Amino acid sequence: MTYSFRAYYSLHQAHSAVFRAADKALRKQEGIQTAHQFVLFVLYVEDGLPSAIVASRAGMSKSRLTGLTNTLEDKGLIRKQRGEKDARQQVLYIAPEGRALIERTKDWVSEMNADLLADFDERERMTIEKFLRRAASSR
Repeated sequence: MTYSFRAYYSLHQAHSAVFRAADKALRKQEGIQTAHQFVLFVLYVEDGLPSAIVASRAGMSKSRLTGLTNTLEDKGLIRKQRGEKDARQQVLYIAPEGRALIERTKDWVSEMNADLLADFDERERMTIEKFLRRAASSR
């Protein structure tokens, strides 16, 4: 019997395990999930973006983003505003409390990245990066 690595299945399993653990820790520490944090990271880097752009940059659907932004707004981490040129458009802004949350959790994210890659040398890390970039661009 020949070995057949099931990359798709393994990637799904790894994604589930990593984000389950991250969500648990982030919920305990900050009362949010990683999906909320992704939205905040997008706005931390570039504030005042239309929700459609935030959704795209965070890698999620606009409908998924709606529920997340409602929670973030309720927690005072972002604010929403109607677009100046198009009132149907919603523009998102990170609140000072959201910016502070990102400042508090940046090191935590860096530590998680370091922990995930600790057992791999530089060449293996480059291979992992290449694989993940290719997987991300195949959607």
